[in-house]
Amino acid sequence: MEGWTEITIDERFVIHVIDNRQPAAQCSQVLTPLPEAFRDTLQTYLLSLLKPRFRRKHYGRFRPESPVLQEYQRLQDSVKRLGSVEDSLFLDVSQRLARLLFNAMQQSGQNGASPRPGAVTPGDLLVGMFYNSSLESDVFTVPCLFVIKVDLETAIQRQIEPRDHGGIRTVLTRQEGLIPKISASAIQKSALIRCTDDPETYEVVMTDPQGGKQGIAKFFADDFLRTEPFRTSDEQAELLFRRAHEWMTEHEDVLSPQERGEVMESVRDLLETHQTNAEPVTPRHMVEALPLTEERGEVAVQELRVSFEEALTVPDIEVDYIPPDRELFIQRVPAPLAKTRVTYLLDNGVQLSGDPDVLAQLFIQPPHVVDGKTEFTIRTSTFRPSL
Repeated sequence: MEGWTEITIDERFVIHVIDNRQPAAQCSQVLTPLPEAFRDTLQTYLLSLLKPRFRRKHYGRFRPESPVLQEYQRLQDSVKRLGSVEDSLFLDVSQRLARLLFNAMQQSGQNGASPRPGAVTPGDLLVGMFYNSSLESDVFTVPCLFVIKVDLETAIQRQIEPRDHGGIRTVLTRQEGLIPKISASAIQKSALIRCTDDPETYEVVMTDPQGGKQGIAKFFADDFLRTEPFRTSDEQAELLFRRAHEWMTEHEDVLSPQERGEVMESVRDLLETHQTNAEPVTPRHMVEALPLTEERGEVAVQELRVSFEEALTVPDIEVDYIPPDRELFIQRVPAPLAKTRVTYLLDNGVQLSGDPDVLAQLFIQPPHVVDGKTEFTIRTSTFRPSL
């Protein structure tokens, strides 16, 4: 889904009321008419989530037992059997999703914004379907599903109309001249769903404006959606970049100043080259490009490369393990890390300190070991005491 620039929102749409202060969810018994103006604001919001540079979103894959996955599969089965999703089926799926979310909210002790028991905020649940309109193949007639939780009643000028036997119908109408629209400030949670058989692809895109930098609330990602975290290629590339920097920092004592600077340069150059050429990059490429220019024995060189590979792939942590040969097609190169000041301790308490890149420019002869001692030559136009 990410990167789509043209989408079509299905006219079938519904709003359910999930006020967890009440004994049950209030599910609309019929579909909610979708005004054109509101459809436009929905489309704008969904497209903003699909932009690669929208940063505060998280990705996941469904656990096999996820009830939300099972409901989405009912939509897929309808398309396979009938060529489209039946109106009654979509309404039934949406009602089941509302009840699932309501139960998760009631059972949760906290949400992404507050640790207080019972503090999950009531809301309205918007459920609808959309398609990638830039693709014409019949293969893509299976819809994506959007589930958006917004502020209760006030977010979109929603009204409730009573129906027979205690049922309700939700509608969107003008109030005091205001056209119903969706405002980003009123959105609590959202999930965009598109299931695939490819285990290397995410199935859910989630946002949690309430939670901010804390991530997706547990009641939404775990209890309702039942997802496992998933890292995209760009996220994995950024993780590799950070791990390379951490490895370089941990091995300052065995790497020369020149090598330390070149480690990050080689990783970034590699990512930029493969991104420009639309070629996959792997952790093994980074290991092979590791710039070890100092004279070392073969065993020492191999030990450093093995150590670097283990630091990049982290084989002991399952959720963040990146196999050495995993191919990553990246869309953006991680931003350079903020430069840090480095301090070298010499004999008798003497220190040499400064920006690593600047120090490297001062070295006429970079530090190297001769008979167990470190030698280097610096040329500088300024040399005076610092008070």
